[in-house]
Amino acid sequence: MNKIRNHTKELIVLTILLAVAVSVVNAAVFVYYPISITASWVKPNVYFAKGSNAGKTDLSGNIGVNIGEDGTSLQITIHPSRRQTTYYKNVSLIVNEYSSAVYIGFNVTTPFTNIDEAYLIVRPVSGGAPLLTVNLKNSGLQGWSRTIDANSKVRIDLRFKIDKGTEDSETATVQLVYSFSTESPP
Repeated sequence: MNKIRNHTKELIVLTILLAVAVSVVNAAVFVYYPISITASWVKPNVYFAKGSNAGKTDLSGNIGVNIGEDGTSLQITIHPSRRQTTYYKNVSLIVNEYSSAVYIGFNVTTPFTNIDEAYLIVRPVSGGAPLLTVNLKNSGLQGWSRTIDANSKVRIDLRFKIDKGTEDSETATVQLVYSFSTESPP
C-alpha cells in the first residue's frame, strides 16, 4: 500500500511537471496568417481655410494664418494685449464638404501655462451661439462630439486674457479631430 502511495505521488509530480513543460512549449508557438491592407489616399473633405480676418491688422503686425497642404494643418499667430481681454473673430474656417454631417472635437496636446484665459471658440459663420468652446489651458479632448452640418463651414474665434506672465510669447498645440461616429476617439 505504501508502495502504491509513493508511486501515486511520483505520478502526480510527474504529471504536473509534464503539464508545465507542455504549457511552456505551447506558449512559444506563434502562427502568422497573411493580411493585405490597401491604403488609398483621398483629398480631405474636412479642411481649414482662412477666415475673413486672416492677415488683417493686429495690435502689433497682422493676424497670421498659415494653412498647410490640403488644408490639413493650421498655424495662427496673434498679438493679444497684455492686461486686457482680446477677442479675435473669424480667424479661420473649418470646411465640411462631405454630404453628411461630421462630429468634431479638439485635442489640446500642449496647453498654455502663462496666460490667464485662452479659448478657441467655434461658431456658425453667420454668428450666433458657440458650437463649442475649447479651454486652451487644459489638455485633452474637448467638445466631442459637436456637429458640423453637411456641406457647411464654421468659424474659429479666439479669446485671450493676459494679466500675468513675463514671457513675450507662448505656443499651445491643438488637434482638430473629426469623425462620422460619435464614439470617443482613442
